[in-house]
This record gives sequence, C-alpha cells and structure tokens, in this order.
Amino acid sequence: MSNTGTRFKLSALTLAMIAGGASHLAYAQEESEVEVPSTQTSENAADAEDNVGTEVIKVEGFRGSLFKALNEKRFSDTVSDSIFAEDIGKSTDQNIADALGRVTGVTVQSVDGEGSRITVRGANPNENIITLNGVQLGSSDFNQSVDLSSLSSDILSRITVKKTASADDDEGSLGGTVELATARPLEISENLRSVTLQGRYNDFSEKSNYKLSGSFSQSFFDDTVGILVTAFDETLDVRRDQFSVGNWRAQDVRIARDLDGNIISNTKAITPSGISYQLWQNTRDRRGFTTTLQWLPTDSTDITLDVTSSKQNVANSFDQLNIASFVQNLENLEAGVPHSNQLFGREYIPDFSDPQQDWWTVDTDNHTIVKAINRFADGGFNNSSNEQEVTNNVFTLNIKQEITDSFRVEAQVSSAETELEQPLSFNLNLIANGATPATKLQAGPFGTPHTGIDPAGFDCTSGVCNAVVSTGVGSQLNPNTPWDNRGVASFNPSDLRSIFINLGINGTEQTVTDEIQTAEIDFDWDLDFAGITTVEFGAKYTKREKFVDNQAQRFTNTNTPIEVLQYDPDGTIIGTRLVAANIGLGNISADNLATGEEFPYSDFMQDLGFDLQGSVATWPLLSQEDLLARAFAEEELSIAVDDSQTRRAEVESQAAYLKFNFAYFDDRLSGNVGVRWVRTTLETLGSSGFQFDNSEPVNRRYDPFLFATLRDVTNQSLSPCEFTNVFEPNPNAWRNRIDGTGWDRNGTNDDPSDDTRIPVDPAGYPCFDEGLLQGNLNEFTANRHIDITRQQTWQWGDDPSQIIDNTLVVFPTAGDNEYDLFLPSLSLNYQVRDDLIGRFGLSKTMSRPNFEAVRAGFSGGENIWAGQGQLRGGVAEFNPKLNPQESVNIDLSIEWYFNPTGLLSVALFRKDMTNFLETELRQGFIDDLRRLDTSVPYDTNNLFKDADRVRADWAANPELLTGLGPNACFPHRANFFDVTGNPEWMFDDSDLTEWCAIYNSTRQRNGDGAVINGIEIGYQQNFDFLPSFWSGLGVTANYTYQESKLDAEEGEDAEKFRFPRELTPEHTYNATVFWEQDGHQLRLAYRANSEQLAQRTFGQGALWLDGTESLDFSATYNLSENVDLTFNAINLTDDAPRQFFTSRTFEVLPNGDGTYAPLDESNIFETGAYQGRTQTLSKTGRIYRLGIRAKF
Repeated sequence: MSNTGTRFKLSALTLAMIAGGASHLAYAQEESEVEVPSTQTSENAADAEDNVGTEVIKVEGFRGSLFKALNEKRFSDTVSDSIFAEDIGKSTDQNIADALGRVTGVTVQSVDGEGSRITVRGANPNENIITLNGVQLGSSDFNQSVDLSSLSSDILSRITVKKTASADDDEGSLGGTVELATARPLEISENLRSVTLQGRYNDFSEKSNYKLSGSFSQSFFDDTVGILVTAFDETLDVRRDQFSVGNWRAQDVRIARDLDGNIISNTKAITPSGISYQLWQNTRDRRGFTTTLQWLPTDSTDITLDVTSSKQNVANSFDQLNIASFVQNLENLEAGVPHSNQLFGREYIPDFSDPQQDWWTVDTDNHTIVKAINRFADGGFNNSSNEQEVTNNVFTLNIKQEITDSFRVEAQVSSAETELEQPLSFNLNLIANGATPATKLQAGPFGTPHTGIDPAGFDCTSGVCNAVVSTGVGSQLNPNTPWDNRGVASFNPSDLRSIFINLGINGTEQTVTDEIQTAEIDFDWDLDFAGITTVEFGAKYTKREKFVDNQAQRFTNTNTPIEVLQYDPDGTIIGTRLVAANIGLGNISADNLATGEEFPYSDFMQDLGFDLQGSVATWPLLSQEDLLARAFAEEELSIAVDDSQTRRAEVESQAAYLKFNFAYFDDRLSGNVGVRWVRTTLETLGSSGFQFDNSEPVNRRYDPFLFATLRDVTNQSLSPCEFTNVFEPNPNAWRNRIDGTGWDRNGTNDDPSDDTRIPVDPAGYPCFDEGLLQGNLNEFTANRHIDITRQQTWQWGDDPSQIIDNTLVVFPTAGDNEYDLFLPSLSLNYQVRDDLIGRFGLSKTMSRPNFEAVRAGFSGGENIWAGQGQLRGGVAEFNPKLNPQESVNIDLSIEWYFNPTGLLSVALFRKDMTNFLETELRQGFIDDLRRLDTSVPYDTNNLFKDADRVRADWAANPELLTGLGPNACFPHRANFFDVTGNPEWMFDDSDLTEWCAIYNSTRQRNGDGAVINGIEIGYQQNFDFLPSFWSGLGVTANYTYQESKLDAEEGEDAEKFRFPRELTPEHTYNATVFWEQDGHQLRLAYRANSEQLAQRTFGQGALWLDGTESLDFSATYNLSENVDLTFNAINLTDDAPRQFFTSRTFEVLPNGDGTYAPLDESNIFETGAYQGRTQTLSKTGRIYRLGIRAKF
C-alpha cells in the first residue's frame, strides 16, 4: 500500500551526510526541487527534524534525477531501482523502454530502432506487470506484453523497477513490477508552464519529424487544490533495410565444392530455401495527454484523479524482393538420370549435366550451404501496407484518509483500456510463374548462347547473402501462344511479364481490446509491539477482458473487366486487351502494376554490406492500390468472418494480503514479512478451426489412398471403368466425374439451367481406372478423381448453380479454469554501518499464462505445395487448463554509499521457476478432418497421431484405407506437380503411412521449470571534488550477468533441449558519462548486451538475437534562466540487429553408413555452436534531435 512506515530508516548522522551532499549539488544547480531524506517520509522527516534539522534543497538536471534515484533506492525496503525525470515534462530518455534498459536486469526489445517491450531478470514481456499510477496497463498484442512505445516519457515523473516482491504488491510479475508515475500538482513547489519544440532527422530515411509537448500546473485555495496537465504530439519516420530468410531445410547435396574449392558429393547440409531483401517505410505518430487533479479537503485527506489518454498511429509500407533457390524439390540436371519433373507427362532424361559443382558451395565444418544457384530457382515480389491505431486510456481515482494518527486507509478504483484497430489492409505477393518448370527443364546447357539456362539463387560466400538473378527473359515471347515458350531465365526481377500475382491478394483485419477494471482498499495500522512498527492489510478485485479478432482472406477473382498490357512477338507494347470479369488475379502480370517510379533509395542494403546490382538493387515498385481500383471497381472489399480467428477471455481475480513491518536493534535491522492470497477464475470463448488448402485455382488435389483403390489390380476385385474418355461430356476433365456427383454442362459453363447429372459409371464406383496406372497417370486421367471433400468452389450438390467454399471447418469451443495461490514474502534490510546497507529477500511470485495459450480448442491449416516427405501444414493446440507460472526468488545485495551522491552496489539473485509455459513441438500425423461432423463435440485427443496409432486404426477398420470415406490419417493430398512431374511416391505402397501428410503440432503445456542465477553490479559517482570545470563530471554504470537454463519436461514424442530462457542475455552493460554545470549538460550513454535466445522453437531449430550495442549523446545549453537549447544523437553506433538460426533436429551429421543423425546445436552458451546462419539483418539509422524548451 502506502510507503508510510515501510521505508528503510537511516541514522541521524547518515541523514546529515546526505543533506550535505545535496548542498554540494545545490551549489551548482538551483532550480528543480529535490527532497533530501529529511522529507522522504513522514517518519523519517520526524527523525531528521529531531536530529539534524535538514531542509528542502533544490537540485536540477540530470544530476538531480540521479540524486533522487539514489535516495529512492537507499530508503526502499526492497531491492529496487528508480529513474526520475529531470523536470516536469522533461525525461532523460525520450523512450520509456530505452530508459528502463539502463536499469540492471532489464533487457529491451526494439521495433524500428525504438524500445518497445522489456524483459526483467529473465521474465519475458508477458510475465511482468507495468503499472501507471498504480493501474496495470493493458496490451495491444494478442497476449499480455505492454508496448511502451505507445506512451511518451514526457508524462512521467518517476519509473521504479521493484525486483523483490512484498505482500502488498500486485501479483502477476515473475521478474519485477515496473511502476510508472506521473507528478502530483500539490507536490510541485511552484506553478509551472513549460513548452518543448523539437525537430528530428533520421540520416537513413532522410526524413524530418517533430515533437511538441507542454506542461501546465496550477494550485488554488491555499494549495489545497491543484491541476497538472501534460500533453504531447510527436512523429517518427523510419526506413528499415532488412535481409531475411524464409525458412531452413536439410538438403541432399549430390555434388558441390567446399570452401577450399574441393569437390564433395553425396552428403547433406542445411540451407535457406530462399532469401529476401525488404524495404520498410514506416511512420509512427503519437499524441496524448495526462491530467491530474488533486484535492486536500482536510489535513488528513488526499483525493487524486488521474486521467491519461494516448493514441499512436502506425503506418507500415513494405516492399520485398525474394529469391527461392529451391523450388518443389526440383534438382539440377544430371546426364543420363531421369529428372523428377516430367515434360508434358513424359519422362525426361537429359544428355548433359548442370555444373552444380560450380553453382553450390558447402561450409562442411558447419554443415551449411553458403551458395546455391539452381536451374529451377524462382522469385518474386511482395508489396503490403497497413495502418494501425493503438489507443490507451487510463483512469484512476485514489483516496487517502488518515482516520487517526496511527490508522490510515487508501482506496482506489481504476480502469485501463487498450485497443488496437487495423482496418482492412492488403499484401500483394507475386511469383515468376511465367517461367514454368517445364520451360526451365527444356533450356539448354549453361553458357550456351541464347538457349542455355540462365539460373538464379544466392551466394553467401562473402559473409553476406547476395542474390544471383537471371539477366535474360523468362517470359513468353508471345503470351497468346503459351505452348511456344522458349524462355531460359530462372528469375529476372526486371522481366515483369514473367512475374504474376500469386493466386490473389491477401487481406487482413485486426481488432484487439484489453480492458482492466480494479477496486482495492488498503489499511495501515502503526504499532509499537515486539518490534512490529506497522501492520498492513487489504484486498483487491480485478476483472480483465481480452478480445482478439484476427481476420484474413485471399481475394482471388476480379469483379469487373480489367485492361492488361498487350505485346507483339518482339515484346513491344502495342496496346491493351480487356480481360473479362471474374478472372483469377493470378492471370495478371507485374508489368500491369508497375508504378513507373524510381526506387526511393540508391544505397539500398549497402550499409549492411550487401553488393546488390542492377534490378536487385532497384527493382520496379508495384502498386496494390492500382490493382484494387482496377480489379474491384473501387468496391469496398470486406472479409468473410472466420470465427476460428475470434476469441475472448475473461479473467477475474480476488486478492487479499497481510503484511507486518518490523524494526530491531535501534532500527538497524528492518523489513517486512507477509503473505498474499490470490484466486483466479478464467473463462474463454472461441472456435476451433482448420483451413483446408484454398490456393489451387482449379481444385487439383488428389488422394493417394483413393487412387490406390481405383488402380487395384492385385485381386481384380474391381470391374474396369466404362467411361474411358476423360474429355466427355465436358471438355474439362475435372468436370467429368464418374462417381455420380458430376454435372454435364451441355456446352454452357456459365448457364447452370440446362445442366444434367452425369450418372455413376456403369461399372459402379469405385471401378478400375487404367488411366491411374504408373506410366498412364497424367493431369487429365487424374482430374476426374480429384478430392472434392473440401474445395473453395465446391459445386457438386443437387443445385448446379450453387458454388460453396467449404475449405474452412469451424465449430465453437469454450474452456475454463480456476486456481488459488498463496504468495509469501520476506524482506530484510540491515544497516551494517552508516554508509553500508545489506538486503535479503525471499518471495514467491506468479504470472498468469498467455491469453493465446489458454484459448480453447485448436487451429490449423494445410499446405499442398510441400513435397512428399515434407511438412504439409501445422496445427496449434491450446490449453485453458494451464497453471500459472511460479517462481521462488532469493535476493541478496550490498549497497555502499561511499559519499552522499555515490553508490557501489552488488546484488545476487536466483529465480527457481516452475510450471513455466512451454510450447511442445511434435511432428507426425493428424486426424482426417475432411468429413468432420461439427454437430457433435470433437475430442482433441484424437487430433495428433503417430505411425503406430494410424496402423492400429487401419488394422481395426480396413475401410479407412479406401479413400472413399474417413481415413485414419489426413492424407498427403497430391498436387498438380506431383501428378505431372513426380508421381513415383504415389505408387510406392511399401509403407502406407508415407501417404499420410506430415504435420507439425505445437501444444501448450506447463514445463517442469527453469533456473535463473544472476549478479547485478552498479556504480554511481559525481566527481564534484575535482577543481573548477571538472567538478561537473559524473558517471553511472552497471553490469548484469544472467545464467538461465530450462529444465523442460520430456514428452513421449518430444525431445528435450537445455536452452536458456528467451530474451535473457548473459551479459548486459550500461555506462553513462556526463558533465553538468551552470545549467549546461553533456551526456554520453552506452548500452550493450550479448547474444540471447529469441525463439526456442523455430522450424527444426532455434532463433537467436546477436549482441547489440548503442551509443547516445545529448547536450543541453542553458540560454537563460528559463530557456534551454537541447541536442540528441541516438544510435551513434549505427547498430544493425541480427538474428541467426541454429539446428535442433536437422539430420545432416553423417553416420558413415549412408544415414544421418540430427545436428543438435542446442544452447550456444555451452556448445559454442555456429552462429553464421543469418535469419534477419536490419538497419534503421541514426536519429538527431534539436529542440528548445522554455519555462514560464
């Protein structure tokens, strides 16, 4: 509750020393009021008045803020660190997260070069509470983490990080509670008027921005009523150049060279499937205000009303060039060896080999392909834009009442609401499918003029991954004669005629709301019994409602005729041609979308070390706005709601606590002991859902189990099919179904009124279809047997005019949970001598599971484009019954205040976490959901299956194998390329589980735990003993070491990896050197941290964040008593954040017998694993700020 009577008390001699130190500061600085220890608390003030009679001394600037923070730490009854504003509306750091990054044990996660979220002592952003004036802030993401970039530091007067918990602290933080506080108007010594105007410039984006802020305070009626208002308006433009890898895979290496140029063969290595270069151009506009009304109706009553509102508008613009080096498992050519891709349904045996030994390079020491140029490489573009609006509204009414001299009560009601709105936005993806695999297969030997293949790929041998692209033309010379395609280029970004929209344009729309209402009451009762000084007790009720609506939809067809460019056989534009309405967007090539504008930057990716040339460095920009206007006739598109992407959670908690403050040995030993009881009730509502493939425009999906039934010649049990002409009665084979579901369109595809049902084949169905035998199988023989269970244009019902998209199965789900916890705590403070304090803390803390983890049911999707034996999709299983994460914490610290403004501190801490949230990754098969009956509850225990269970189900019910009904597993539905290019696997029935689709399954569960051990060292000193000018020097520095290790629980089919905790670097450094005198100020601040785990489960490996560092400079020139000129330079190191990938399960280690073992690089802190597989590398540049601040 209140700090009255709970703060650590110092001796009279110590108070006198502090007052003397404050006087030294006041000699040079005489503006901002700092209350020295004699006024820190009412109790300490009484002691000081009796013993030393110190006074309130005014100290301003950065030194003043450090002095306040030092005293706050010194008088605290727990281990904590604080940051104070230099003045009302003037913070040392202009970003709250960046300011917190200078506190020991705190790690900052940044977005676009700006601090956004924090980790405290190994507890990730979802596991810590951040409060504003005692009110827990909501989250704009899908879980609990708070985006601090949406608030301005100008509204704050103080930030405190409480690292040890007491019984009166709100539950919910594993690492520490971050308390943000605004100023109180009646605590300001004089009425204030201030305004700040700041210009900003980013040397990378070459954009200018501004900040305008102001503060106003006024007291009335003999200082019994006060008002304080602070408002701000600021803008930020960001350019981010970024390299990225989509995913990693294990690749067979037939032949290549190692880094020394030696030829190697028949091995395996890890490779990126492709690379991309991204240009982000984002803007962030923030505006808001905080208002505090304070009223002292009597000497014993304090009523405060706080209202804070902020709004952040974020506009993101994204352009990407990507190169896919490995496509559809299509290998380079080898002379005399049949290629896996057929040529128009016929086996193709090349009479020459591609020079793969010159195209591929393998780092054999690290089992990584660092150069891969391929005949069948592909590429394309992405263009997207979105706008987000994040609103925070916080309301607090606080009443403090002294009932008697020894009994006080504090009551508070509050409300916090965070909302994110992202209107419908679009992502346009294009691929070079104008140059088809068949085209590339026919191209001649590399190096042959005009007819030789012009390959593409990537080359990372220089240390950065540069793209290798084709220079020739891959598009059809005459688009009206696609069969006469003689292009030889794999991927040329400037050949826009060969790059087409990938199926459609993807729309997304998001709404997130997080509402928190609280009511609490706290009591303090002063005692003098057996060393007990105060008894505190109270209760709190909290209700939190989280709502997430995350909608997405692909728009595939135009709704109006659209004009596209028309070319002559030489490639010259001769005009336009009109394409009819309802055509697939995939028929529109990139040349129709080009803006004609120059690429906005001539130095794209250069500062990151890339040597991009030609069309890779400045590729043509595309306009999705133009496509939307032309293809949809300015129609306002809307997304069909997918209920599986909407969820709601309601959490109610009741808490009560009892806490005893005590002091012994003439107050040299003090502290508190207490316990907090918490009951949490959870209710979740939503829907389970599975998205079947909807990316194939003509629904060409084939069930290998059905095909096996239809070609059954083992026992001659089936009669031969009598309908043998696949092109009758309709010219499209896929319409000519012989199972009784097809429709004879009678030559009028667009007029269903004359349609008649095609009868079942006279031989019955199933019947033996020789067109499905090996050697006979092709697109046309297969198409009349396509799998129609789930299609985006299902049209096989009783009404031929009715077309249904049934690719999504959704059904309502709900979940609940309830749990009680007791959270004991003990804090001890011992004044070893007047300048030396020791502290000990023992506590139990908790945090509630992430909202996304406690959703009910599951969510999943199918990808039919992965090759046989590769992942065909994923399912995520949620768990409302998750227990809260718990931690038993031990803290031990020593603080040496070697002079009134100096500090050397060492803190040891240990966190023993249990029940921590873990995502278990499994790989195997899933239930056949195609014919799921959503009218009855579904048992999710049947969702994931291993091979033994699938075989057992088949043995129990052989009908599951026929493909005519439900299967024991979801089948690996073949795609068009499987049938036309690589159908061999469909005929191999030696192990039928090979026909089951492989899925990744993630399951939320409570792991056994994790242990974090750490040490924090802090040092602070003003060198005011130096002569003259040099007396203005000072330094503050700290270092944090954290060792964390998970003790994850092993599942039956999941392996255990001893990783550190995510977002917990081993080493963190901070150092600030400053000079301040006569109102002038110079400050140089350095912050760095070592590598940290970013994502424990990332495909078949883990994702890490490389070490980062930043150096900031600031200066203040005092123009007059009330006017300052300020300058800031942010990120002078021009840091480029990098993520890298390590393997967990990729089987690339040779066993010597032709098999391979998994490469488990595990914890890089222990294994020294290879860190060279760059996942992302980005840069946002430096920011310079020049401003003026005036006080009136």
